[in-house]
Amino acid sequence: MSTVIKSINTFVISLAMFELGAGISKEYSSSDEEENTYSNTRRIITRFVGTVCIALVLEALIMIIKYSQLELAGNLYYPVGILFGSSFLLIALGAFLWLTKGHKE
Repeated sequence: MSTVIKSINTFVISLAMFELGAGISKEYSSSDEEENTYSNTRRIITRFVGTVCIALVLEALIMIIKYSQLELAGNLYYPVGILFGSSFLLIALGAFLWLTKGHKE
């Protein structure tokens, strides 16, 4: 079970790093006339923050499963903190998208 949890953790972290790398490579490889900079930045930020939020929620769920198997119910405030942090990150992403919805270059 420990190996499965570690492999899921590694997969989620590698997925977040891949999304960040894809966004950065697209930002530096595209020409300036090709697309609106603001919409491109919004799309990259949305994809990356979404991936990070998914990674955080999966990490919290894995911690809950691990703590329940080890009967460490006193440590459940760590995954709850991670869940609150990821929900705050999603709310901040929503505010960012709402505040930048009408911007044009």
